[in-house]
This record gives sequence, C-alpha cells and structure tokens, in this order.
Amino acid sequence: MDFDFDQLADIERYVAGAPAPEPVDPDGIRPLAYRNDVSPRREASEGEIQATPLANLDLESIPPRRWLYGRELLRGFVSVLGSPGGVGKTAYTMVVGMSVATGRSLLSPNPLTPGTFHRVHKTGAVWFYNLEDPEEEMRRRVKAAIMHHKIAYETIKDTVYIDSGRDKPLIIATRDEGGNLVASPVVDDLVAELQRRQIALLVVDPFVQSHYAEENRNDEMNMVMALWGQVAHRAECAVWLVHHFRKGGQAGDSEAFRGAGAIQGAARVMSTLSAMSKDEAAKLNIADDKRRSYVRLDNAKANMGPSATEAEWYQLVGINIGNATEEYPDGDSVQSVEPWDPPKVWDDFPPPLIVKILEQIDRGPSPGEKYALAKQAKDRWAGHVIVEFTGKSEDQASKILKTWKENGVFIEGEYRSSALQRRMTGCITVSPDKMSEMRQLAATYPSDDGDEE
Repeated sequence: MDFDFDQLADIERYVAGAPAPEPVDPDGIRPLAYRNDVSPRREASEGEIQATPLANLDLESIPPRRWLYGRELLRGFVSVLGSPGGVGKTAYTMVVGMSVATGRSLLSPNPLTPGTFHRVHKTGAVWFYNLEDPEEEMRRRVKAAIMHHKIAYETIKDTVYIDSGRDKPLIIATRDEGGNLVASPVVDDLVAELQRRQIALLVVDPFVQSHYAEENRNDEMNMVMALWGQVAHRAECAVWLVHHFRKGGQAGDSEAFRGAGAIQGAARVMSTLSAMSKDEAAKLNIADDKRRSYVRLDNAKANMGPSATEAEWYQLVGINIGNATEEYPDGDSVQSVEPWDPPKVWDDFPPPLIVKILEQIDRGPSPGEKYALAKQAKDRWAGHVIVEFTGKSEDQASKILKTWKENGVFIEGEYRSSALQRRMTGCITVSPDKMSEMRQLAATYPSDDGDEE
C-alpha cells in the first residue's frame, strides 16, 4: 500500500493537540499514534505483574552493600569457593569464619590495619555445616584454628556453631515420587534457625552434598542456586558454598568449577583456592617439595588473576592440637592456614651486598672472560652471581639484571672470548659512575652491629 501523506499530517496535528481525525484508509484502521479507541487505563488486580515507576524509588538513601568479609562474603547473597581436592578449602573457610566471629582479621598480613580484601566489615555468629566430615573431625579443625590464631574460647563459644551432615543431613533440593526436583521442606526450618541464632555466615561444605540435583543440568542447578539465594535473602546472612573443580580446572577461572554454568551465573562472588604451581615456585624461590603448602586465592569472576608475586597467598600449617593418649601418643596434627607474603625481588638486598655483586660481575667469571646479560651465555650469565650471593631464584635474578640495565648500571659491548676460540661475543661491564654512586651509598649504610661503617 502507498504511504498516505495526508495521514502523516493528521498524526502531526494530533501530536500537537488537535482532535484525532476520522479514519481514511479503506479498512477503517487508524495509525496507532492517534487511535482514540484504546481501552481506558485500569489498575492491576492483586497478583498481576505491575511495573514500578522510577518515581516510586528513593535514589537519595541507597544503603551500601552489606559486605561481611573482604570482597568475598556479602549478606543476603551466595558466594562459592572452589578448588581441587586437598588444597585446604576447609581450613581456609574455618579461619575466615573465625575472623567473622571474633572481628579480627586473622588472615591479614597486617591485622591492625587490614586491607579491603581481609577486613571484617561486620562481626557476627558463624555456622559451619560440614556435610562430609564427622563432628569430631570438625572439633579438631576448630581446635587447630583456636590454638594457632590464639583465639579466646570464651569469646566464640556462643557465636560459633558446628554441625555435621553425617548426623543432620542438609538437603535443600530433593526428588518427589515422580523423580522431579523439588524444594525440600528443610528450607523454611533452616531460615528460621538462621534468624533465631542471628547467623551472619553459613558455610556449607561441600556444596555437592546439599542437593539431589544433576550437577550438569542448568535447569536443576539454577533451582538449587535459587534456593540457596532465598536462604541468604530471607535470613539476611552470607551463604558460602564450598565446591570442587572439574578435571583440568584452572585457578582464577569460573569455568573451572564442576557442574552447569548456572552455578557461576547465580553466585555473587566466586573464588578459587589453588596450590602453588611448579612455575610459581621457581619464580618465588620455593623448593618444589614445599610448594604445596602454599596456596593462592583468586577472584574467579574477575578473570585474569594477578601475577604470582601480587596474588593473595596463604600457607598451610600443621598444628598439634594436644590430644595425645596412651594408645596414640603423638596426637593429631591438624591443618590450619595463615597469611603468607611472597619474598619480593629487592628484599634483603642492602647496598653493601649490591657493591659486592657488581664488583664480581665486573671481574668476570674467570681471567680473560666477561659476564653477559643473556641466559644463553650459560656459565657467563651475570644472574649466577646474584643467585650465589643472595639465594634468590633465577627468575628474580633476571628481573634484577633487567632493572639495572634500564637504570644504566651496565655498559654493553663485545670482547674476544678465549673459551670461544677468540670469537667476538657480547658482554657487560659496570658503569664506573654507577659503581661510585653505590659505593658512596654503601659507606653510609649501617653495619651488622648497628654502627655506621
């Protein structure tokens, strides 16, 4: 049908306030823009969906988010912590929970001035509901945390709650007679108990044992996560679900969590706990047989975790809880966790030591030979001197050499190497000016006995 410009003129007049004209098209249909036969507006009846206008919302008195601990636990929301098995998830959640219960930032490198990610924003009661371990094992873990972090029992005996799924199963979603996934009646009872005890944090460990859903079905996992979300919302507490990685899952990756994507979508915060890798151990100068006692925490929803030297690190420690008996004279050593600050490249690197290193680099590895910056120089690599004098890793030595090069400490050149049959090859010497500056600085540096040299 051809466009009717007369109708366009009618629309413009109507928008300007003129009465709507009679229809002119053969079918008697007016353009919607100026129809006057639309049904009158009516109020929605009870139970119908009603849109809320912005005018009804207060934008001047918006409360801040109710963070409970760091940027990991938020009241009214669900958080998920995941990792491979045997990394220390339970020990970590135990100490975080004790932090909330005591109001002390037990995992902060600086407890008196904790940063954002270790701060206890609100002290409150904590409920550890372990669905896997027996109650006596939970008592061991609590005792280890109390002993290692010097927590006064009297301050937490009425605000920390411990239950085991072996004695009291906690199934939030179950199956009816037809095999359909349905909400369990325990939901209302759980919310009532959380409210009665004024619980601020509920830790559910492990998540997989809190439901009968199929982990890889999005519709079923969406329902389970929605139920946990209801619990958090109705009880106004933070719910922390402890979960496992899928095979091959990587730290800091939300896709590493086992099960359907609905888990990632419903969680407010997702974090991963992972053991130090061989590559990280090499960079941080940690012996390979010690590396699994160091674990890093990453925000999995933020993606792209920080480098090894900037990550949030913790150390797993064994605590003898003093429960020896005649039959078991050694008692139990139980895992707990404490903050760990990775060694920095420039730690324990005073000016007098730097002078010794530079003097050795200037002398060369042997008479007539000189050091080089590249590792390909093998025995002539200058990093060997740093490793020998300081005990730092090769990766750290490389960073130090790079910094010195950028700051003009070295002069690059070539020389004829006897070891290479007099062929020309690259080398470095130390800048006389930089060496003089460092010697002057070393002369004013306090000696070991506290006196200036």
